[in-house]
Amino acid sequence: MKKFKIFKSTMRGKIFKKLDSLMFQSLTKERGHICEIHKRKCPQIGQMHILSKRAHPRLRYCRENILLAGWFCSHYWTHQDTTDERAIYAFERIKQLLGDNYRERLLIIEMGQPKQTITYLKGLLIDFRKEST
Repeated sequence: MKKFKIFKSTMRGKIFKKLDSLMFQSLTKERGHICEIHKRKCPQIGQMHILSKRAHPRLRYCRENILLAGWFCSHYWTHQDTTDERAIYAFERIKQLLGDNYRERLLIIEMGQPKQTITYLKGLLIDFRKEST
């Protein structure tokens, strides 16, 4: 699978930036502005992809693959030190929220997702904009 490096100055990068922002707005509207790992407000809430965007780019905008999580209380540790107790807690919480077989389910969803061409991303952008109004 070819991996794309995202440059914010390219058309692709600009579309990703807009889509990321619209996805975040949609998720916070739907789920509230709280860390889903700790069930509380955290100072820096962001999108935490359960299966990484780099390894699984087709799941970038899959709602089942995204949790809202506090950056330092949850997200940072899952990437930096998976043996840290905060990361272990985050992974256990993901299992509680999504079930033990969440990884297999997400991989099955990934197989049905289209390649993220510019045309597909522009169509997705139109859909996200309609949804946000």
